[in-house]
Amino acid sequence: MKKQLTLQNLIIGLGILLAAPACQTNISSKELSFESRVIMDSALYLWAHCPADITGDGITDLVFIYNNARGGYLAYLEGQTSPGTWEEHLIAVAPPGGGLFAMGDMECADIDFDGDVDVLAAKHPGEWENAGEAAEIYWYENPGWIPHPVGQVPDAIKDVSLADFNNDRKMDLAVLTFQRNTLNIFQQQDADTWERVQSYQGFNNLHEGMGAGDVDGDGWTDIVADAHIFYNPGGELTADWKEENLDEKWNTQTGDWSRNGTKTFLRDIDDDGKSEIFISHSERSGYPLSMYRQDKNGEWEENIITDSIPACHTLQVFDFDLDGDFDVLAGPNPSRAVNLGATSFEVNIFLLEELYYSWKPFLVGDKGIYNGQAADFDQDGDMDIFRYPSHDSTRLYLMENRIIE
Repeated sequence: MKKQLTLQNLIIGLGILLAAPACQTNISSKELSFESRVIMDSALYLWAHCPADITGDGITDLVFIYNNARGGYLAYLEGQTSPGTWEEHLIAVAPPGGGLFAMGDMECADIDFDGDVDVLAAKHPGEWENAGEAAEIYWYENPGWIPHPVGQVPDAIKDVSLADFNNDRKMDLAVLTFQRNTLNIFQQQDADTWERVQSYQGFNNLHEGMGAGDVDGDGWTDIVADAHIFYNPGGELTADWKEENLDEKWNTQTGDWSRNGTKTFLRDIDDDGKSEIFISHSERSGYPLSMYRQDKNGEWEENIITDSIPACHTLQVFDFDLDGDFDVLAGPNPSRAVNLGATSFEVNIFLLEELYYSWKPFLVGDKGIYNGQAADFDQDGDMDIFRYPSHDSTRLYLMENRIIE
């Protein structure tokens, strides 16, 4: 069940806000501004890329798979604070047994909890080459880049989420696939042993868009995929994950490959222990950029941040202006949006205003963004943006936040 946020709810929310303690972080008195520079000028279908401090030097690097459309190699760009393109370092030219790497999403994390950042990747010929071929998942151990097998999923990978789902201090993995519409959950036993504990399919075309977070505040990480909420049973991951459809408009579409394509991000923005759910449509127009939040009765209410962003293929939620609350970075993939009739490709950060759940757009660019990622790349206290302009761009940019200088 869901409902749209009403004026009464806004007034109630404002009362909560006024009664809340003063903001716990420093308020920035400066307006946002970003300085953009090219960090890679030879990109090819860099759909999967992930910011992470791979080298451990305090500067964020960018891990990527080259040529996700038709398969490529696994590498990272070494972060630098000076101008110029970043140096490329190879992690693996091919997965174990040969072949190519390809996946539509990428995550990096300390998978073995040894203090450094590891990399997740998959063997696949590429979504445009043979989306229906099975994908073999590996994680690469830093340092040395030793590959460890995770498991296989039936077709091209669209989204991945690394999280410790059973709170045993080992990273587990959720995988959403593109053609067979499956959600697979793997539990890590040790570095080379992962058990598939769940394989869901048939939930109104699971397709694209997944995030992980504690939706119900019970201390266990849940999964949201194509607006289906899968509630973690707690502890025993082979037990049934209760499913709830957040809002059917996101997962009951029909038609071609663009149906049920979403971007999803989970963030507890009001510090109540429950993650709010942010969602947009990554491939079509006419859908809002929305935030969903549970009211005191447990019903989902939809807060529309903006009415429509065609092919909104970037969705990140961070405190970009350092005023103590969370803002939303969103924008279109212009190479897809132009086919939907779009003539402008604005990239905005929607700033959360004083009025509860009121958002003000702040323009950061007008040439689009595809799978944009936010990270404090230089550890100076503010969030920067890695911007890939479109799914077929040859250039990759760092937009450095200048609110702190």
